[in-house]
Amino acid sequence: MVTIDEEPQDSRIERHASWAELFFDLVAVAGVAALAHVLGPELDAAALGLYALLFLALWLSWTTFMLYGNVAAGQTRVLRLMVGMFGLGTMAASVPGVAHAVLEHGDDLRPLNVFAIAYITTRVYGSKSWQRGAVLLDFPVVQYSAGLLPWFASLWADEHWKLALWAAGVSLDLLLILVVSGSRILQRVQSYLTAPERTRRRPRSGGRPDRTGPVIHGVSVDPGHLAERLGLFVIIVLGESVVQIVAAASETRYDPGLLATAIASFILLAGMFGLSVVFGYAGLPHLRAGRIPTRAALGLHCLVTGVVATIAVPLSLAVSHGSDPLPGQGRWLLCGAVAAYFTLGVVTGVASHSSDLQRTISRVTTGIAAPLLLGLLATAVSARTLVVYVALIVLAHLWFERRLKPIQPAPTNEAPDRAGGS
Repeated sequence: MVTIDEEPQDSRIERHASWAELFFDLVAVAGVAALAHVLGPELDAAALGLYALLFLALWLSWTTFMLYGNVAAGQTRVLRLMVGMFGLGTMAASVPGVAHAVLEHGDDLRPLNVFAIAYITTRVYGSKSWQRGAVLLDFPVVQYSAGLLPWFASLWADEHWKLALWAAGVSLDLLLILVVSGSRILQRVQSYLTAPERTRRRPRSGGRPDRTGPVIHGVSVDPGHLAERLGLFVIIVLGESVVQIVAAASETRYDPGLLATAIASFILLAGMFGLSVVFGYAGLPHLRAGRIPTRAALGLHCLVTGVVATIAVPLSLAVSHGSDPLPGQGRWLLCGAVAAYFTLGVVTGVASHSSDLQRTISRVTTGIAAPLLLGLLATAVSARTLVVYVALIVLAHLWFERRLKPIQPAPTNEAPDRAGGS
């Protein structure tokens, strides 16, 4: 079996994403790009709900294999990643059909079943990647399949029940992320295995007692490698947004207004890159290394990438509309996504103690209140002017980040969180 353990010894000391992992990320982001078919036809609550549901399914599948590669390191099996890539590719290919069936009331339910089967198979196969007896302490939900039961039941349900069951399955996974601790699972299993024999089930008559028992051990992520993978994923999503804007510009008549819209859109996305990667950590704006647990970082990463991926849709609409105002749904999607991005940045800054009261108030005022006011009041503003306003907000935050000194953590005698900030 082919593995990636041929990497040089010095790269194992400070690990970086392998070529196979980068290839895997590109396929995952192709699925995110396919979600433009969900938000494209009509921007309403049903489209946003379906987008969130499909994005969470893609993100959970990607996270399962991403964490496997992180822990397995040089023993990562390339064939296993390739199988996961095929599953993600199948999910991505079925997204347009799912959007057509759900949002445009199509009669063909085969794309929904294909998406569900690909998701179930990918998650189950990914959950079997771990060594026997290994418990992932930082994000154990990727090893369990309880959230897949509603998805399995949806294969025999009609369209509306399919979506309800999908939502129930994803919600169960999200609940397990919040309440299930890998350390507690490990402690309970070890307590059971080390308990006196009279408290355990006796072996069947005629069978040999298991004197040794299974070996259970905890495994943890590599914080530096995980931060790099999360940051790279955000970068690739931003790059895919640029591709969508270029595609929209290629179908529009060239004039100075189109150039201004394209430049403002690029500045907006490049500014998010600066806030998330240059002045952030693990793709999260205002985060500092070692400040929050891995589970929290992964949850915030899911939200940040989901928000960033939505921005490409209204920016593409702005390129097409030019001097005409954006429709109400498009205007609110753009302004709401930017406000949500800065809201997550405020949460990250406060949680990682990298933001004082003055910075928090400033970020809430300029990053959250200002875009929401634009969404409320800029009804007659042209699409390109609206994009320029939003880009200026991002540029202002970048300017402040360059001028302000980072807040140093308060001295403490406690050891930093082993899995924090990754």
